[in-house]
Amino acid sequence: MQHNLRKLNSINYFISCLLLSFSITATGAYASGIPTQKAPKVLQLGNSGAQTLALPSDIAIYRNKIYVVDGTNHRIMAYDLNGKLLFHFSGKGSQPGELNSPLGIDTSPDGKIYITDSGNKRIQIFSAEGKFVSGFNVKIGKKSVRPVDVIYHSRSGNIIVSGSNHYVMTFSPKGKLLKKWGGNGISKGEFRYPATISELKDGRIAVVDVLNSRVQVFNPDGSVSITVGQWGVLPGQLFRPKGIAIDKKGNFYISDSYMNVLQKYSDSGKFIAVLGNKGKPYKMQTPVGMTVYKDRLYVVEMRNHLVSVYKLVN
Repeated sequence: MQHNLRKLNSINYFISCLLLSFSITATGAYASGIPTQKAPKVLQLGNSGAQTLALPSDIAIYRNKIYVVDGTNHRIMAYDLNGKLLFHFSGKGSQPGELNSPLGIDTSPDGKIYITDSGNKRIQIFSAEGKFVSGFNVKIGKKSVRPVDVIYHSRSGNIIVSGSNHYVMTFSPKGKLLKKWGGNGISKGEFRYPATISELKDGRIAVVDVLNSRVQVFNPDGSVSITVGQWGVLPGQLFRPKGIAIDKKGNFYISDSYMNVLQKYSDSGKFIAVLGNKGKPYKMQTPVGMTVYKDRLYVVEMRNHLVSVYKLVN
């Protein structure tokens, strides 16, 4: 534990926040008999040989290539759908194409890869083959901001970033700040450490609001559409939400890194089930970033240094 804590001194606040749950074990709240949705585990990647990950944080998929943020190795790993390592790119540094404690990742329809280069306080863009394309510094006025997650917004073509300043920011493709919303607080529309972001099919944006123990869904104008979850340790409640994924029906899958479970909510935010089998939830190790691709749910388990893949069953 002390070794891990010393290692954390070299990485940013958000990874530290993610790992706060390591020393706390939550038991009892998720007893047997709770609503569960069966989702068999079909694949695991990133925890052997040259593929070994170190505190991975997020995942994205483009045309059957799986891209994983390999956090404290300061690189991106690319796998095929069977879990075979294809290549990796980047490494620690501050030059164009180099990374320092990357956190979030997304892809655009043309195959570009967007990465929050958190330690360097910038967004970097790469080709699908891992070649550096461009990038921009994340700033509000003259003040640099440490980015947490990034998405390419398919409806507008803009880039949306969550930041350590408790704001979500929209940038043009060239990196010009277009608008920001949020701010530090507990009220509707405010954040206490916004984390992962996901785009719904209708263009709305879902933002994991970590310390407010909720997910807020925003309309294109920045107003709040719905709120998913509330503080607590019981099924349907969230303690430290970290990741979010949305399936083709609009259901939300939310990871809770304190309870080490995944919960499913309807498109209106109603609790449905915990991923598990016969009333017993699957227990993970600090689940964080996630994505749904076809009929599979990909979950980054930061503390286990791997990605678990589950087949979604109706």
